[in-house]
Amino acid sequence: MRQAAGFTLIEILVVLFIVAIMSGVVVANLPSFAQSGDFDMETQRLKRLLDLLRLESQIQDTEYGFMPSREGYEFMRFDEQEGRWQRLDESPFGPRKLPVNFRLTVNVEDIGFSLGEDADTNRVPPIMILSSGEMTPCELTVSQADEASRTLLTDGYGDLYWQDEPDPSLSAGDSGG
Repeated sequence: MRQAAGFTLIEILVVLFIVAIMSGVVVANLPSFAQSGDFDMETQRLKRLLDLLRLESQIQDTEYGFMPSREGYEFMRFDEQEGRWQRLDESPFGPRKLPVNFRLTVNVEDIGFSLGEDADTNRVPPIMILSSGEMTPCELTVSQADEASRTLLTDGYGDLYWQDEPDPSLSAGDSGG
């Protein structure tokens, strides 16, 4: 007696069942991949904007500020003639809203210095970016609904860097010997 070559119906159904389960797992995880992408994009945007504003402050010889809010953050410019802070509305420094499940936490060293105390609105930014290139020493933490968190650091003199990456000012002085 000769046996027919091929797969039985049961074997094919088992394979189809396994493929269906695996594709269901992949599809269920797709939203977390998209959210992770949004988180990475948002954190990189914040760092790039602060780096850009730092350069802008030196080029324009103007003091700028970073003002966090519950919904996001905004950048401000110190108007020397009026002696007060004004919100920037021009691109790319216009006010930004963070996605609903994102949170921005600011930890600033108390250095006892401020520009333009505005008694009416008390809108003095906690982080100042000075025309000399210096910046208020701080930690900016972006977190996403207890899933991910990244902290941006500066000592006020060096570049901004992520806490999970090496400080670029430490490696800049290394000559390898």
